[in-house]
Amino acid sequence: MPSIPRRMPGLSLVADTTRCSPELERTSLHDVLGFVLEGARNAPPPLDEAALPLRAEAEALPLLCDLAEAAAELASGRRARAVVRLCLEPDPWELGLERVGRDLLVTVFQGGDVPEVALHERRFEGEALCARVLAAVDRFASRRGSGARRDATFPRNDADHGGLGEHRLQTARRCLAAALPFSPDEAGGEPAIVGVEPTGEIPIAIAAEALLRTSQGAALTQPAVLRADLFSLLFRGKIRVLVGEEARELPDVFIFPFAEQLASLSLESLDAWARRQPYHRRLTVGGAILGVRLHSEGALSLTLGVPRVGRVPPADPRALGRGSPFAGAEERAQTWTFPAVDVAALAQGVVAFGRALARSLVRRDRGQTSNLRLFEFRARVRELAERLRELTRNDAKINVAPETYRAFAAAARPQAAAEDTFGRTRLRFTSRWVAAIPSLDLRATFLCGDVLVVGSTRELTCIDRRTGECLWRKQAPRAVSVMTPVGLGRLLPDGTLQLHELSTGEVAWSARLSPRVGANASGAVVSAPGLPRMLIVSEGTRHLAAVDLFSVEVRWRFAARRGENVRLRRAGKLVVVGSGEPALAALDVLSGEVVWRFCDRLPFASPVAVDQDALFALAGDGAFVGRGGARLHHLDPWSGEARWTVDLPKHVAPVGAPLLGPETVCVVTHGRRGTGLVGLDRRTGATRFDLTACAATASCLMVDDVVVVNSETGELVGVGAHDGAVRYRHVLAGGVEGDRPRRLEPVLRSGALFVPQSEVHVVRPRDGALLGKVPTDLIPDLLRVDERCDVYVAEESGHLAAFAAAPRLSLVQ
Repeated sequence: MPSIPRRMPGLSLVADTTRCSPELERTSLHDVLGFVLEGARNAPPPLDEAALPLRAEAEALPLLCDLAEAAAELASGRRARAVVRLCLEPDPWELGLERVGRDLLVTVFQGGDVPEVALHERRFEGEALCARVLAAVDRFASRRGSGARRDATFPRNDADHGGLGEHRLQTARRCLAAALPFSPDEAGGEPAIVGVEPTGEIPIAIAAEALLRTSQGAALTQPAVLRADLFSLLFRGKIRVLVGEEARELPDVFIFPFAEQLASLSLESLDAWARRQPYHRRLTVGGAILGVRLHSEGALSLTLGVPRVGRVPPADPRALGRGSPFAGAEERAQTWTFPAVDVAALAQGVVAFGRALARSLVRRDRGQTSNLRLFEFRARVRELAERLRELTRNDAKINVAPETYRAFAAAARPQAAAEDTFGRTRLRFTSRWVAAIPSLDLRATFLCGDVLVVGSTRELTCIDRRTGECLWRKQAPRAVSVMTPVGLGRLLPDGTLQLHELSTGEVAWSARLSPRVGANASGAVVSAPGLPRMLIVSEGTRHLAAVDLFSVEVRWRFAARRGENVRLRRAGKLVVVGSGEPALAALDVLSGEVVWRFCDRLPFASPVAVDQDALFALAGDGAFVGRGGARLHHLDPWSGEARWTVDLPKHVAPVGAPLLGPETVCVVTHGRRGTGLVGLDRRTGATRFDLTACAATASCLMVDDVVVVNSETGELVGVGAHDGAVRYRHVLAGGVEGDRPRRLEPVLRSGALFVPQSEVHVVRPRDGALLGKVPTDLIPDLLRVDERCDVYVAEESGHLAAFAAAPRLSLVQ
């Protein structure tokens, strides 16, 4: 009847049985794992199954396939070791299999910087273990087949556990069945005690006795690729440490993971010692406790110990996370501490032990030459040795006859320029011309005489600075450019050095140098009365070449110990070189001979500042690394003798070269609070002030006795160099971030200071009075000012504009 509602249609719920349940996967997998735990012979008491990290849910099909394929390769003798990855959460573990005769050794471990080992070299009969794997594969396949027959409505996903997965499983089973029984026994395979003894006289001796196996069927040819193989480096042994007359022994530890962490801690301690900073770290690795504590005074304490825990990991698999298996064990650990250990002596002992260990491993197994884990360990040991050699090398050299260099500099010193009136009156500017240069290169744009030379991606352009007319244009690839007295020098990426004539743009000559590797090219131009005109440029990985600009010959070459960050500063007949090493060298411009060398623990990575008879140099990585620990050295620029050395405050991260005033030297710093200034007395090195100038990144310039700070947020601050008092503060621009210029360096010309912001402002530097503004719509990414105060503005978008200074009124008496 219409009044009776229609019945609701029935719902049929269909379960997808194509995917195996976690119980099925874990059952098939744990049949094998149970045999691993219970079927061992000649081994310690079996571990609890809950102790292994294998109870987490895993995909059984890929694991069984990998296990069967690995067992087939071991049974046939094609490989001596195999590793199966256990994709578990939260961190993956690995199952290692190694064949010894007709037996298999099973290891369960977790990689990383600090490896964890849950089971090590449990011995099994190889054929019995392979039989268990075959049975697990058959049971897994049969259960999947029965589940699929119960419901064939939904097809299997070949990309998941369907056809492709079953095909791989059956292929792995056939390979394993065909490889059985095990191939004939091979000689050897049992471990032997190998002594790892360092050579030479060393103050701290670290030695070991390792249980190593000679590789069976070691490859005579090195593989084409390096592969990380931690499994082959997990061997036990004991380590002895001898400091003076005190000796301690660590029994039954994993030697290689312990050696890795010992090298890392030694390198970090050495860096902290160089910066005179404290350092403390303690960890458990390879079944041993390792700790170092470095005090700010330079004394180091080395702690070794053995945790008082068994080899059975905790029952909860989640407790096997990194650093947690021995949680709480150090409270009951047996430890020994060597107090007052010399940092350099410890590093020397670690280097000798690391080299001896690497040699022993390669001699026993030539295949270790392609082990990426061992390769990185040897690289870390080399880095530690090089760092130790840099810090302990004392090849400082003092110039005992500095009078000739001092007299040359005094004769070449320019006379004081007459005071100009540009900073006394207001300045007005009118637009002269605008040019468009596609793909403009700011670093290859120069104002030279009556022309502007502009570089771009594919060409060079010469523009008349008065009219904006293009005088010539030449096709040229992008290169590192520098203006010289005889033309434009360009260093191409392939090492070719070219000199272009400014009148025509043609290449006057070219020279072939080694291409720069590992860092940007840097150089300095030598052009002074009494000196040949030369270009000193970096080449190769760590060399400097002095090229004569007339004869086009290389007059000398200098090999620096490092070449990542070369800084050059010419001072009279000397060129001061800082290459990122803990030494500063002064070379004779004519011969390239080292005149003097000044050494320090910290590297010299910043430019130096020279003013008459004073040289100021910063040692330390500063803001580029952020680890602090910087020093300011005051040296005699002609003899290299230190006049005073000051450790800067720990919170100070210096940036750039020191700024030199009449009575003080100011160090520009950058940190969380922004840009700061530290002022020190030039005669004594005493700190006069330490302040924060602005809250953002800024560029600083010393003008007479005022430090002008130009911030990227549009703030202009004048700080007195004598006492640190703020003389003026202007907010010239707010704007958005896109309106900020690429370069914030102010330009001082004829008593007026030109400040690039979203516009170009002109101020008087001594009191901050605003003198004028350049009416440009371009962002002044590059700013140039000539002797008539005409302004040239370049924007990175490819536009170039010129502005002429209008006539000025002056008082005539």
